[in-house]
Amino acid sequence: MLPLAALLAGCAGEPIRPIDATNEAKPDLPAIESIRNWSAAGRVAIQRGAEGWSASLQWRKRGPEFQLRLVAPLGRGTYQLAGDGAQVELIVPDGGRFYASDAQALMETHLGWSIPVDGAEYWLRGLVAPGSTPTFINRDDNGQLLDMEQDGWRISILRRVPVNNFILPAKLFMHIDDLKVRIVISSWKLANE
Repeated sequence: MLPLAALLAGCAGEPIRPIDATNEAKPDLPAIESIRNWSAAGRVAIQRGAEGWSASLQWRKRGPEFQLRLVAPLGRGTYQLAGDGAQVELIVPDGGRFYASDAQALMETHLGWSIPVDGAEYWLRGLVAPGSTPTFINRDDNGQLLDMEQDGWRISILRRVPVNNFILPAKLFMHIDDLKVRIVISSWKLANE
């Protein structure tokens, strides 16, 4: 548990300020938003209350299709969540397959925790997810997202790296209520197909 605690340490960001969403400065980020095919690999640490879990992470997005693989250490198995906008499938380590139309509900039922996959695919790239206005937002001098609250989730981007002609997140922290999720991305692959 100590390594997980160390990984989650330092997650408190600087205070965020409320914004008037109608006057929010819109950074020129259409190029990142237009990337429909991408993949990210790294590590994820999840903590809910006193329970903690970590895994390697592989997240691929191809148009409306996504695949999220979590490979737990010490032979604890691989979880794979995949969907196409209409149906989501979860494969658990014993080979069981579960289906639903909502990824978040499927994860909560079978993993005991969940993230809003549709929103998180934007947060992972340092973008505000469409469809709802952030309650708080904080950007750097270049207009890049540092910290925000959207749909009840607090999202903090703690580090960025250059990828092709972009600057993308390399370390993120997301939390809601007693659920904390830290993602460290070791590699990005982008395509504009």
